[in-house]
Amino acid sequence: MRAPGTSESPVRNVGWVESSRPTIGSNVVGLEDSTHPTMVSHESVVVRSKASLRSTPLSASRNYYPGFWAAFFLVLLRMAIGWHFHTEGWEKIKSYRVGDKPFSAEVYLRNATGPLAPYFRGLVPDVNSLAKLDPDRLKPSWRDDVDRIGAHYGFNEEQQGKAKAELAKAEQFADKWFLDPENVEKRDKYLHDLYGVQMIERDFGALSFEKERAWAKRKDLEADRKTLTKEIDDQATALRDAVSNIATSPQKTSAGPFKPAWTQLDVMNMVVTYGVWLIGLCLILGLMTRLSALGAAFFLLNIYFCIPPWPGLPESPKWEGHYFIVDKNMVEAIACLALAFLPTGHWVGLDSVFFGHRRRRVSTER
Repeated sequence: MRAPGTSESPVRNVGWVESSRPTIGSNVVGLEDSTHPTMVSHESVVVRSKASLRSTPLSASRNYYPGFWAAFFLVLLRMAIGWHFHTEGWEKIKSYRVGDKPFSAEVYLRNATGPLAPYFRGLVPDVNSLAKLDPDRLKPSWRDDVDRIGAHYGFNEEQQGKAKAELAKAEQFADKWFLDPENVEKRDKYLHDLYGVQMIERDFGALSFEKERAWAKRKDLEADRKTLTKEIDDQATALRDAVSNIATSPQKTSAGPFKPAWTQLDVMNMVVTYGVWLIGLCLILGLMTRLSALGAAFFLLNIYFCIPPWPGLPESPKWEGHYFIVDKNMVEAIACLALAFLPTGHWVGLDSVFFGHRRRRVSTER
């Protein structure tokens, strides 16, 4: 028997559902008496199921929601780490605007230890001053500086002649310095000791006491390097100042002060300065939270592996305590990795404002 108002086409996917009243809008086959079981289409059940999902737009976030207090402290952890990063970045930014010593990672990179120490020290341009101690590389670098200063201020022929005269004086100083017997002896000793330390650092099978001796020797070599290259650095500074003073007042006003070409270290310092500040701001606001947490973890792990607190390695002078394998950078990095896999920005943050609709749409489609 076919109920009134039903279509002529046969009904597919029919199942028995106990109901006191036929479902409105569904294909029903059977008696209209409420005391009898009613046959309802499975398609209508699926439609009602999807409608019920749409009535809970935050179902996706609830799948990850651990409870109020757990979520509260996770968000608080995210904001605390963000505050730490934001404050560190802001202090670095202020060092560029106020003060004579802008932020630089050079000291930290020079003191790198562990198996990745050669890589981190290699980020510092001419970290061992080998180019300065080689006259065939030193003189061309001075010529490049003079040419860049002249191009910066727009020297005429007369000014270019004066600049070349200053360069000739500097090259005469270099010839005299490299021929001095005392300097030759100090230079050869420094290069010999440096080679021995580098061989131990690159030997992964070196014993612990050999690494400790190499680290102690590295500190002595750093002091020798500064003493050995001091006169060369002073001459390079004097050359740049002398050539810059050739420029007239209108040229200086128009072109502005001369700045040496950026090095890899300069770029890295700027990226770290503004990157740390931006990561902190995003974590505080809950914006792009997962990406920011991953960036924070990457930065902290780089610091950890630069001077790792591993057995057999010397302690960093910047450590605030005594660490063994795990330090505060590792702990904070693990916390950031945990936050990267939790939608804390959708609980409290701008992620829910900018990306919440997409998250809810994905939830309803499921």
